Amino acid sequence: MKEFFVIDVGNSDTVVAFIKNYKIFKKHRVKTIKIKQTNSIKTLINLLFSFIKKEIHQKTRINSLISSVVPEINTKLTDICFSNLKKKPFFVSSNKLKFNIKINIKNKQEVGSDRISNTVAVKAFYKYPAIIVDFGTATTFDIIDKRGNYIGGLIAPGINLSIDNLFKQTSKLPLIKLKKINKVVGNSTVTAMQSGIYWGYVGLVSYLINKIKSQYKFKFNTIFTGGYAKLFSPNIKDINKIDENLTILGLIEIFKLNYE
Repeated sequence: MKEFFVIDVGNSDTVVAFIKNYKIFKKHRVKTIKIKQTNSIKTLINLLFSFIKKEIHQKTRINSLISSVVPEINTKLTDICFSNLKKKPFFVSSNKLKFNIKINIKNKQEVGSDRISNTVAVKAFYKYPAIIVDFGTATTFDIIDKRGNYIGGLIAPGINLSIDNLFKQTSKLPLIKLKKINKVVGNSTVTAMQSGIYWGYVGLVSYLINKIKSQYKFKFNTIFTGGYAKLFSPNIKDINKIDENLTILGLIEIFKLNYE
């Protein structure tokens, strides 16, 4: 039985998934800031791997593949994996690994490992050409063409980033919790902010999807992923699928292509 870990390290959250026979067996989410702030390897092991402690207790050496967009903690992640899994982890890198896609941009190393993983997953499991919208710390749009190649994308400020900056950069605006507001015009500061963020991002995402489609004239398959995908999808017409595990599925495919 093929068993390994894949770890998706984002600026906000880190997802650890234990994989059996190329399927997600269990997964666990932790705030990335906790990894940054904790220096005890023992505490970090418990933080990241306690959800699967029984299953790996008797294992001697287990592989792991990491997608990280937070390079300052990569050394720490290597130490955690080596200490607990007895093997150094592999990291997703555009110039070191085989993929099922070609990255057709000038500087391949500029493409984040999470965006590579997303496109690998879409190429493997969905129809293309495709637009991938990831509602993460940044809201990203990635494009796969008719041949299944990555041809670029867009990066916009993320939703939580916008909420935090409204709070931090103003004197009177509160820190809000985002939710859908049916009425566009809010009748309080909080509902005005919630409406502005929610409907503003509905407009941003809808407009950019249509702009991409008008540029390429393809019949795109549109896939949403990330924490806010379900919240926004009911009011965005141009969507075919929500897949919250997209990045993890891409990491599984990358592992299969390189370390099988």
